Amino acid sequence: MPTFATSTTSWDDGHPLDLRIADLLAKYDLTGTFYVPFEHSRQVMTPGQIRQLCGTFELGAHTVHHMVLTKTTKEVAGAEIRDSKRRMEDLTGTCCDAFCFPQGRFGRGHLDMVRQAGYRCARTVELLSTRLPAWRAGIHLIPTTVQASPHSSADYVKNCIKRLAPRNLMHFALYARARDWTATARSLLELVARQGGVFHLWGHSWEIEERQQWPQLESVLREMHQLRSALLCVTNSRLTKLDAVEATHTAPVRIDT
Repeated sequence: MPTFATSTTSWDDGHPLDLRIADLLAKYDLTGTFYVPFEHSRQVMTPGQIRQLCGTFELGAHTVHHMVLTKTTKEVAGAEIRDSKRRMEDLTGTCCDAFCFPQGRFGRGHLDMVRQAGYRCARTVELLSTRLPAWRAGIHLIPTTVQASPHSSADYVKNCIKRLAPRNLMHFALYARARDWTATARSLLELVARQGGVFHLWGHSWEIEERQQWPQLESVLREMHQLRSALLCVTNSRLTKLDAVEATHTAPVRIDT
């Protein structure tokens, strides 16, 4: 079991409301990683807004067109992975180390593409995990703990089964509260503060707006701030540098095929 307790946050899809999340993170002295595509069916930030965000937070790639990699060809997937890194680095002038799979979907070949493109880590969607990143195909795979959005009990159970994660099922039985994601977040946040591990909050700013979850989000961020003395808050890529031995453990990770 890890001997330290860590928290991180990540935010997908690059909607302009990400700037509101950034303001809340700054208010509570927290950090995280924003995964930004350059085109999306929804509105995305302008280049100027992306550069503004980069001044304070880590920016990660999320493909160019928010492409679900398992629904396209190998050639298109490879281009989306490579080009999103290049465009992010050209725009921000900083190294883009982190990649996030749209909808959390990927196959074995996509892991090789991510590594070959030069990323050091990739974020998945694994609910209720408090584990450190797992080492796969030459990169670190980063799981998540709680999404800033209501979920049914069935959603949590399906995710645990799909990811072959019995420990996450235990977390569901002991700590999850159906539809009340804030209660689930607080329980797992306190668990990590007591026992060590990683608490990873993630979400979409557009979804938080549509579901009117801003007060709930702020309440969880406030709780994270109150536990700052017990939890080191870092960006997603920084998770992979905390402990070289622990970070290369071999816990099972389900890969979509």
